[in-house]
Amino acid sequence: MNDTLIEETIRRYIREYDRYKKLTDIVFNICQSIVQKNLTVRATVQHRVKSPTSLAEKLRKSIKYESVNSVFEGISDLAGVRIITYQEADRPKVVEEILRIFIGKGNDKIRIEVKDRNGNDGKYYKATHCQVALPSEYLTDNFNLKNTTCEIQVCSLLSHVYNEIEHDLQYKPRKGNLSKDEKILIDQLGLITRSGDITIQRLLEATNERLKLQEGEFVDVHDFAVRMGELLNLGELFANNAGLLYDEFLNLKLDSPEIIISELLDKDETLIGVAKYEYNKLTKYIASKNINIAIDQNSSDLLLLVLLRKKVVTILKDYPAITENDRSSRLFRIAKIYKDMFSEQ
Repeated sequence: MNDTLIEETIRRYIREYDRYKKLTDIVFNICQSIVQKNLTVRATVQHRVKSPTSLAEKLRKSIKYESVNSVFEGISDLAGVRIITYQEADRPKVVEEILRIFIGKGNDKIRIEVKDRNGNDGKYYKATHCQVALPSEYLTDNFNLKNTTCEIQVCSLLSHVYNEIEHDLQYKPRKGNLSKDEKILIDQLGLITRSGDITIQRLLEATNERLKLQEGEFVDVHDFAVRMGELLNLGELFANNAGLLYDEFLNLKLDSPEIIISELLDKDETLIGVAKYEYNKLTKYIASKNINIAIDQNSSDLLLLVLLRKKVVTILKDYPAITENDRSSRLFRIAKIYKDMFSEQ
């Protein structure tokens, strides 16, 4: 790409920079909610907008862009978000949730690229790239973001370390080519990454086993998910949809298993028994009314139903407006449906 086209491209990008920044901020917040509220997995989320300087540098190295429009159509990471999961095993869960929440450009399917290199040609890069656009409910006050896409990268914590070091050394060498020793050490780092993912998984499993034996107040949402998942015989499945529910339990001062059981169960009742009874009752009601919502019996939804039996009025009083397309209000939609069912009995 010649200098004149590069300058023209950068001028346009600077004019549109705030739009990409706004898109990145929105996608970042949604991704935070995915890992903290929807899935309750241990992860961090990063975001950035490509700088004009970085874009210009990339264009000078490329020969595939022939026009300004081709740059904006072809470069996928002008807006970028990265989700870094502690465990490699959580990567597919996060990608599945991304597919559920976002759309692709022009309302098409999201473009997914699994870029896993397992040591072939000395490369160990591991990540899933998702090219996403915002669905209609996020465009109400953001019309200019329609069909503008953001790249979400999902990788494990150790893969992120390897990816960053390998990318900086291989693709951004300050001077000259990599030495033989550098290549050997990068290869060793890739091997350590693979074994380290297994070590982290075992470490977190050991942590969860320790948490199951604890009593008293929850330390955080992960402690909540582990202990309540154990009581409901759901294990790690309980973490699904657990983040918002944890917040609600804290708001209601139900901050330990002991308090939850004493406040929500009557004499001789069991947590599992009440949960299954309420699940069967509500799912039959939902089917009879043809309501478009799914209650997941293999998630924290079971505990939500136990909570609603005693606290539905309290939960709803501060949330009078619940819309079907508002993805963030799922807990309160279920509460409203439960109240309607109760009122009809």
